[in-house]
Amino acid sequence: MKKLFWVIAVALMAIVVGNGNLYAEARGHVCDAEFVAQKSGDTNWVILDARGKAQYEEGHIPGAVNFGKPAVTVLKHAVDGRVVSIQDAEKYLGSIGLDNNKGLIIYGTEGDYHVTCEQMPIWLGVKQYYFLDGGYEEWVKKGNKIQTEPVIPVPAVFKAKPIKSKYEFYVSTEEMVKIAKKKPKDVVIIDTRSSAEYNALENSTLRQGRIPGAIFIPYEKNLDKGKKKMLPLDSLAQVYKDVPKNSKVILYCHRGCRTTFSYYALELLGYKNVRIYEDSWIVYGARPDTPIEDEHYINLRPVVNGVKDIPGIKERLDYLEDRLNKLEKK
Repeated sequence: MKKLFWVIAVALMAIVVGNGNLYAEARGHVCDAEFVAQKSGDTNWVILDARGKAQYEEGHIPGAVNFGKPAVTVLKHAVDGRVVSIQDAEKYLGSIGLDNNKGLIIYGTEGDYHVTCEQMPIWLGVKQYYFLDGGYEEWVKKGNKIQTEPVIPVPAVFKAKPIKSKYEFYVSTEEMVKIAKKKPKDVVIIDTRSSAEYNALENSTLRQGRIPGAIFIPYEKNLDKGKKKMLPLDSLAQVYKDVPKNSKVILYCHRGCRTTFSYYALELLGYKNVRIYEDSWIVYGARPDTPIEDEHYINLRPVVNGVKDIPGIKERLDYLEDRLNKLEKK
């Protein structure tokens, strides 16, 4: 009987985990469309469609609410991308009906790394939180019903209970500078940006390059190219095989968004100390005091040349306006 019990147990685990596929019931903060289908219509859960208003109105998961604009523009500052204050986050999450007794599922388009806003719901202590792997497209592919009528949420009161202080979950620029200078052996820095950014070939801030010692694992490495879903666990293990599990892992990109899939992958693989450098390169590369590897400076010549052409543009606009006035008189 004991042998039969273990055979059944293993079989059930295989159904849940399924060749390394990710299911919310198993671990981490990633779920599949089947899990979302179980929660759709459940008053104990809030499903947030984190896309824009137009996409939401074309079709969304039944019962899903929407901010009326992309969640990333609500929960992150428009310029440098820093997550909003705890007070603002409480207000925004409460406005979509979330309280401390409800779980939250968030989704966007397939492969969209913006919607999780640097794992803010995890940091704020949301009771249960999951990200739909494959996004809205995965929901549709599974043949699930969609809804076009907007859902008007009943506002609730959400009070954040951060799992750690802000700079135990996120890394500050000051701490990042110290780490970049000291290069402690137990810290692994992962740059999730593009190859052009990592190699200082793309202008995005005053100074280009990378944080000293950072290894290059772009966010796409976590995804199946065709499905735009996260890779099975065995494939993810290969991606991070050179990252020791007992190390402190710090993730960064340009504004923090592209750290999403790396964070989930490392969490699912059992890494216990994963942090996000939230300021990321938009702040690090703009400061004059940060150590940079392969340092290069932004080329302002195209900007200067563009400014020089402004008089020409004005002359052309004046000419077109004159033509318009003459046509109106006719």
